[in-house]
Amino acid sequence: RKEMQSVIDRVYPQIIKDLGRAKKGTPKVEFHNNVLSFNSGIEDYPGDEHEDDHAQYAWGKNIIAIFKIAMKSEKDVIQALLHEYTHATQDEKKMKEYRKLGYKNNPYEKAATRAEGNWRKYVW
Repeated sequence: RKEMQSVIDRVYPQIIKDLGRAKKGTPKVEFHNNVLSFNSGIEDYPGDEHEDDHAQYAWGKNIIAIFKIAMKSEKDVIQALLHEYTHATQDEKKMKEYRKLGYKNNPYEKAATRAEGNWRKYVW
């Protein structure tokens, strides 16, 4: 956790600067074991089968939740921040509409995935 926090402390301010202002102000970044622990509120909720879920932006809470189970490297942490902060800059109402298109066809998900591709910019 210390290593993840160190990466966040180093790169998150630059990500915010590069991607611009979030719609609801700068989201707080939190650590959770996995997606199930975050959404249930039960921190030790088991969920190894959800290892592919790296992070989640909670629109209503303006929180980026980083899932410890999925963070294997600095790259993972940076990509999670880039992806979820991109969502924080997007319009929540449009996101709800775009979800009807499915994940792969959602323009907001495509933009967030493209943002992940810039992770090398934040490694120094």
